[in-house]
Amino acid sequence: MIPAIEEQLGIKVEYVVSNEAELLERMKAWEAGQGDAHLMFVKPETIPNALDAGIELETLFPDKVDAIPNIEKCPEDYLQTVLGEDIDGKGALYWRSQYALIYNGEKIQDPPTSWQEFYDRRGEWEGHIGVVRPDAKSGSSYRIPYSFLNAFVDMVDEEGNAIPLAELEQTPEWQDAWSKLQEFYAAARQPLPAEPPNMFEDFNAGDTWISFYALDYSLWSRHQGTMPPTIKGGFLSEGMAAGSDGYLVAPAGIPEEYKPVVYDVINFLLSDDQQIRLITTMWQYTGTDIWDKIPGIVWDTIPAWEDMEPARLRISNSDVKNYLKEFGAEELIP
Repeated sequence: MIPAIEEQLGIKVEYVVSNEAELLERMKAWEAGQGDAHLMFVKPETIPNALDAGIELETLFPDKVDAIPNIEKCPEDYLQTVLGEDIDGKGALYWRSQYALIYNGEKIQDPPTSWQEFYDRRGEWEGHIGVVRPDAKSGSSYRIPYSFLNAFVDMVDEEGNAIPLAELEQTPEWQDAWSKLQEFYAAARQPLPAEPPNMFEDFNAGDTWISFYALDYSLWSRHQGTMPPTIKGGFLSEGMAAGSDGYLVAPAGIPEEYKPVVYDVINFLLSDDQQIRLITTMWQYTGTDIWDKIPGIVWDTIPAWEDMEPARLRISNSDVKNYLKEFGAEELIP
């Protein structure tokens, strides 16, 4: 990506890696028009976290459509909300990451097709189910249990609004779902892996046979040799969490003369060529809806988006997500 920007746009890119907490603190310390991180590639939650911290971001859609015409190829609902929170067009969707059933085809020939079946057959694979710890830094820490709970209890109402956790906890459905979740974790390989790479090591060692994790990362790792070549992906019909989608954001506090450059780079990264390169090398679903332009051979490796999208679960109950992150380790680790 970076060499392509430099070659085709003539823009030199200095790529700096940071974590969210450091990035937000750094941005708070900027003086107006002096910001030195001109374009940021972030996880979805960073956008509402930045806005909540009082950090201003440029509204890219629809305000900057003239400068970033390719942003109109992004689905509008992804530009307006992330994780159930309004972002009002302050980020451009770069890629869509998707969780799925991940299993070793050499060990399992008839994988489950639903969470109910996965739960019912947990004894069949006891000690061989990979579940990342609820207190891991990885988003799988809460995406795994959230997806499981979603299969057994409604966490949003008919209008799509999140049901408060305090209200959910009083229902028999929630209590039953939580009990099932604890039983599921107890059947997993112990100790639970601290982070996904540890789970990958268990897959390579033959100790873990089945899990629920990011499809793109798992398949990319298979190609890199850090997951067994017999790794396959599958569906769980009640819903599978969206992964850490990638967003491009432009801070408002940077020098004005850099903003047109930032818009040029965003537009370039949303171009058909760059998006196709993304899906054919990283197996990340594109941020733009250009499905008819993607080579058919891609769908020999990952499910077609038209099949995946109906099962895609966008996390929309922040109460449940935050509870899992704060208390999941205490209540779910056997």
